Amino acid sequence: MTKLFEHIKSIYIILLALTLLVFNCLARAEELSLDDCRPLEMSQETLEEPLEYSNAILWQISKSGQSPSYVFGTIHVSDPEITRLPDDVRKALLGARTFVMEALPDEEQLLAFSQTMFFNDGTTLRDFIDQYLFERTAKILAEYQYTTEMVLFLKPWAAFLIMNYPVDGGLPLDMQLLNKAQENGAQVTALETLEEQGGIFGDMALESQLRLLLDTVCHYEMLEEDFEVMKSYYLKRDMQGLYVYSNQYTISSEGLYQELIKRLLTDRNHRMVERMQDILQEGNAFIAIGAMHLPGDDGVLALLEGMGYKITAIY
Repeated sequence: MTKLFEHIKSIYIILLALTLLVFNCLARAEELSLDDCRPLEMSQETLEEPLEYSNAILWQISKSGQSPSYVFGTIHVSDPEITRLPDDVRKALLGARTFVMEALPDEEQLLAFSQTMFFNDGTTLRDFIDQYLFERTAKILAEYQYTTEMVLFLKPWAAFLIMNYPVDGGLPLDMQLLNKAQENGAQVTALETLEEQGGIFGDMALESQLRLLLDTVCHYEMLEEDFEVMKSYYLKRDMQGLYVYSNQYTISSEGLYQELIKRLLTDRNHRMVERMQDILQEGNAFIAIGAMHLPGDDGVLALLEGMGYKITAIY
């Protein structure tokens, strides 16, 4: 993440030249404000049946004639409790010929991704939100090492995305796995590009991006508490509990959030499984993807089972 911030700062220097042109733009009547915050209400919906593949985070994927591979569910935090790998996970990782993650954080991709995060046409975030909401947004993002001037040019989806990771400053689990695999001499590849991941949010309507940002800013303290609870579910390997907790509020059933889940999980699950095929055929791979991609009828593991793979819980 340090390299990403350095790239962002270099881009900011270029963008700062635009500040004088737009910084004093007048507030418009349609700007969002903290007055537009809405209360979070608890959902009464429950799962009618247990989620498939929700009781483990490391799974062996096997098929006749192929060396088995492993799929491991990650969570994007650097908490030592989580990054301290269990023996079964460490054994599978160090024994793998190929390490696979969602997207590789190479410098070229990081630079391209960081460029998509910012307005570069004279538009600013202040064009869409009032001064008080902007100041609140900037205060939160300061914890992530973003200056107020940088936040000014952030697109709403980028501000939302940053806030939805915990502020812990360390190297997250997936990056630590990558480092260990490289040290062990494994071939490294990815299932997606950072550009594709950015498009998940960037292709959403601006109104939707702003609503996501507003909901997050309005309830950021609650989001921080949620991080801790979700980590506890992960440590217990309770993917069903994690899923239910992630959908605990009534807004999760709204069209906007259903679209987000489709973009974040369902669509990507199918894309990931399609791109796994050559990797699984070669065998002996360790595939690290977000834990929420694993369970459920549309999860990666159920999709792989539907393609004839045997799925076995390891840890």
